[in-house]
Amino acid sequence: MKLCGEKELLTNPLLKIISFLTLPIFLMVIVIDIIVIAYSIDNPEVRESTDFYDTDMFISSYMSEVTRISMNVHDEIENGFVYDEYGYIIEENGENINDSIPIYVQDGEYRIYYQSNYIKKKFIYLVVDTKNKIAYTNIQQTEQTNSINELKQNLISENKYWSITNNNIQTNIERLSKENIVYNQELQAIQNFSNDKEYYTAYDETVKNWDSSNDIGITSAVYYQIQKLYGFSYTTLVVSIIIGFIELIYLIYSVGHSKGKEGITLTWIDKIPLELLAIAYFIILFIEVMIMASCVVILAVDVNLSLMLIIMSGYFTALNALYIAGTLLKRIKSNTFITNTIFYRFFKWLGRKLTNFKNAIFTNLKLGRKIGIYFVGIVLVSALLIGVFREFGILLDIVFWIWCYYKIMKEVNKFKEIHDATEKIYKGDTNIKIDESLYTGLLKELAIYINDIAGGFTNAVNESIKSERMKTELITNVSHDIKTPLTSIINYVDLLKQEDIKDEKAKEYIEVLDNKSQRLKKLIEDLVEASKASSGNIKITKEVLNVNELLNQITGEFEDKFEKRGLKTISKLPEEKVFIKADSRYLYRVLENVYSNVAKYAEENSRVYVDCVIENNEVAIYVKNISKDELNISADELMQRFVRGDKSRNTEGSGLGLSIAKSLTELQEGTFNIYLDGDLFKVAIKFKKV
Repeated sequence: MKLCGEKELLTNPLLKIISFLTLPIFLMVIVIDIIVIAYSIDNPEVRESTDFYDTDMFISSYMSEVTRISMNVHDEIENGFVYDEYGYIIEENGENINDSIPIYVQDGEYRIYYQSNYIKKKFIYLVVDTKNKIAYTNIQQTEQTNSINELKQNLISENKYWSITNNNIQTNIERLSKENIVYNQELQAIQNFSNDKEYYTAYDETVKNWDSSNDIGITSAVYYQIQKLYGFSYTTLVVSIIIGFIELIYLIYSVGHSKGKEGITLTWIDKIPLELLAIAYFIILFIEVMIMASCVVILAVDVNLSLMLIIMSGYFTALNALYIAGTLLKRIKSNTFITNTIFYRFFKWLGRKLTNFKNAIFTNLKLGRKIGIYFVGIVLVSALLIGVFREFGILLDIVFWIWCYYKIMKEVNKFKEIHDATEKIYKGDTNIKIDESLYTGLLKELAIYINDIAGGFTNAVNESIKSERMKTELITNVSHDIKTPLTSIINYVDLLKQEDIKDEKAKEYIEVLDNKSQRLKKLIEDLVEASKASSGNIKITKEVLNVNELLNQITGEFEDKFEKRGLKTISKLPEEKVFIKADSRYLYRVLENVYSNVAKYAEENSRVYVDCVIENNEVAIYVKNISKDELNISADELMQRFVRGDKSRNTEGSGLGLSIAKSLTELQEGTFNIYLDGDLFKVAIKFKKV
């Protein structure tokens, strides 16, 4: 249920759209809040809610505006512009252009001109050039302000003013007084331009809003906007960071997942080559930057409109960047980031063509000739590099030789992989499959041959296992079918033995039937047990066993049988207790089969050696005796089923005892081996020491 819920959350289209559209908003809010907080740290007046006219920003912008006016007036005077009768500048081609100073007064009578579309300004100025008898002003003329003196009196008496004449500053703005004003580059520039000029500046308190075309208007608009935002900037910053981080993590995990589809789903945009996508993105980004630049130009006309357009442009820029990041992330998740590029496709195509060309030329050549061609090619390339690049060619040769060494070692590693696969097949592991696509030429042919050989071995082993399983099942089934009538025979023989039969010959026959039926029963039981042991169809229950006690017990039980044949047991056991982990019942059966084999086939009146030693953290049990018959047979043959030491097969054995013992030992994770040296018969049983 939890996984299902997570999957539905990652594939919810509505939640994805909401996160995608709102994340840029939160990012922009974070940026704006950081700017507001940084601005308020640099300007404590924002935090204190100080009126703009009482701030250092107002003073700085005021002096900046005065500097701009003085420089403009200076440029007009220095450039020697020609004015027409209406006071407009005349170019060389005779056309009129508007001056940067909108209204001016010229000639000895200081005639005042102003544009017909004049708008009353909040920041007003009057600059008088006493040398050239020209005055510049943006004050609207009235009947009461039609002379320079009237303009001066009107500006000073009705406004907050600041003036400088002959480097003498006069003002009714306390913070701009000569005692309080900071002497900086702006004031120095104004003083440099004030020779033969008089500057009178003020701000008209009757005009409600500042004109955003000057520094004071722009600075005041920004100041009041930041002052409004500062009150809740910390709260919106924290909230935006939390929500934005959650949405960002959600989009990172959910991008590429679609409802009803497994894996990462790619759209047609995600399949566009990365280079083309990058070009398209930078074109769109350039357009967005140009739009934002035009919004900055609008800043001189309307601050609020400009800020709104900048925010909208920034939003769509962030949205575009977020979408591009999403498609890049989908490419990374689907492992197509590198493969879905023009460069990758080109080099892949080029590599394929070069491989085909190489195969077409070298396929029919013998290995020795190929090596010779490669060697000649390396020598020629090395000589060519030195001949063309001279001293620098030696460095290129070193790089080329390193590359050749890398390619040679790569081929050597491929050969080693084939060698390792062959070694595994040699050791019996036929589940080998070499990727033939990784090889070329002779190595590819060799890989194909090894795969075929491994496949043939695997089929042969499977057929052998299948045949062995069928034999085991046949033995088990036939033994079970034989056991039923055999039990009846044994029962009837027992009944005949209980009858009072006078004929001695008949008694002898009954005795033979009894012996042979019991031997047949033992043979069938051994056969079934051998079948189960070899197939592993036995439940093993391991426990910690004392080896000394087990050997003493089995030796004591076979003492009577050994004495009948004159066998003397010589045991050599460790003084300390030795423990192994095995199934006591089946380990006892293993030792019983070994001792029984000794009792049947050992030379009469000889010795039987039973040793228990510790070798390399293993407990080894050795049982040695001299065989009464010649052992003209190998140890491996003697270990096989139905093989007996006496070729005449006159003894009671079935030829399964040692085979059963070996299978039972291996099922208990031990080892069982036989060693023959002339008439010496030796059994070695080993288990890990506990």
